[in-house]
Amino acid sequence: MRIIAILAVIVAVSAGPVMAQTRPDAARQNHLDLAAQYLELTQGGDLVKQMRRQIEDGYGEADLPPEQRAWLVDSMSDMFADVMALTIVELRDDVADSFTVQELETAIAFYDSPIGRSVVRKQVDMNTELQEVMMGLLVPRITDLMEKYCTRFDCTALGEAAAKRED
Repeated sequence: MRIIAILAVIVAVSAGPVMAQTRPDAARQNHLDLAAQYLELTQGGDLVKQMRRQIEDGYGEADLPPEQRAWLVDSMSDMFADVMALTIVELRDDVADSFTVQELETAIAFYDSPIGRSVVRKQVDMNTELQEVMMGLLVPRITDLMEKYCTRFDCTALGEAAAKRED
């Protein structure tokens, strides 16, 4: 009888941590699912469609035969969609670690609404404009900075390294 009691205690003690792990795993899975949903709404679906339109517009100005232009648009769009799908998978844990369940649920409710979807589309356009503006501001400043660097230091090694990359 004593052995049965000891075995019962061992089973109860051993089962406790296993049962405790099940609940956080289910909660964590819910958290991860919310993170994936948030990422899909903010970085997937409509964003991929919008990027395809931007790619089409970009290649629309290229002096290419229609067949080549269509191939490039399809290939670039497919590649972008694949990269975004992989990015969502890679970022899911980070998003779940950064946002609470309540924050994700609130964000999902917003981004799943017509206004939220509109905000995502506008953010993509604004990010494209932001990059264009920044590049216009960065290029002359980087050029100036490198000129100052070469005035102060010997740039021979940089020139040789650049020449090797071009070969």
